[in-house]
Amino acid sequence: MRIFVLSLLLLVAAGCRTTTPNALSSKTYPLLDTSLGAPADVTWRGVHVPVRDDEQLAALENELPQLAAAGANVVVIEVNYNFDFKSHPELRLPQYMTRAKAREFTTAARRLGIQVIPEFDCLGHQSWKETTFPLLAKYPNLDETPGKFMDNKGIYCRSWCSQNPEVYKIIFPLMDEIANAFQANVFHVGMDEVFIIGDKSCPLCHDQDPAKLFADCVNQLHQHIVVERKMQMLMWGDRLLNAWAMGNHMYEESMNGTWPAVDLIPKDIIICDWHYDYHTNYPSVPFLLGKGFRVWPSGFQPLDAAKQFSQFSLAQREHNQNVIGYLSTTWSVALTNGDLGAWPPITQILPEWEGK
Repeated sequence: MRIFVLSLLLLVAAGCRTTTPNALSSKTYPLLDTSLGAPADVTWRGVHVPVRDDEQLAALENELPQLAAAGANVVVIEVNYNFDFKSHPELRLPQYMTRAKAREFTTAARRLGIQVIPEFDCLGHQSWKETTFPLLAKYPNLDETPGKFMDNKGIYCRSWCSQNPEVYKIIFPLMDEIANAFQANVFHVGMDEVFIIGDKSCPLCHDQDPAKLFADCVNQLHQHIVVERKMQMLMWGDRLLNAWAMGNHMYEESMNGTWPAVDLIPKDIIICDWHYDYHTNYPSVPFLLGKGFRVWPSGFQPLDAAKQFSQFSLAQREHNQNVIGYLSTTWSVALTNGDLGAWPPITQILPEWEGK
């Protein structure tokens, strides 16, 4: 999603264990925190923001009144390794958020009727450009391509090995710390743009079905987050979509055999279906609804493309309430323009979903 987003910005300027599907109801795991006084079936009007440290989190906190005025009732904070981990302090990036600031931010958001959902990118996105992120930098034995791609040349992003049980022993405590700090009852696991999976150099994954490997990772995350922690789980949906059937590119949809995983994962996961191009039709929305998932359409920019996706999704919601709302992703726009709460893809689209 990130390289695709950067390309978009340049254009504008000139990211197994199984559980019985549907076994867990929204009454048990409310769509929004009912302690905020909102009904469990309220429409989600969200803003997704990557945040690196306390300073950025404070800047976003200052934006909350504007975001609330624009209709936002959810903020998704992409945390990843930018957190003051106690269970694995060696995995903390130099820029990080503290649990005290996370609590303060959550309190401020709740006062405005905004729920906070933290995100930790799983499986893919374990590097960016020449930088390998802490998990695989500190524990290279957990890499899906151990010893390959020096300085990450020739690849998009590294992946961890979905079949190595040591991965989950490390990442689950990280997720727990983030969830506890933000007092979360909903957690986003990422899972987008996984291009390295079932690599022939991986001693545990080589020659295995990419869809089964992908589903196994999703199901292990679900076991921990939903079954054990009693939280709602969100994930990006691009790896569940067949690019040849849907007609888009390798970033928004899968070309590496992961898409059959759509039938191998629990249906109580909310799928964040992201699309950033202008189309007259977005077949992924009815496809995912037909598979039994709740879908959170997620747009970005340019504005006309975001509006088109929003309007298409609103039309779907008229006859299927499993379209739960709209998520405005911000990426590199976030916290750099100084006025996120006035950004047109938020202010002109989220109000369309009020009362829907």
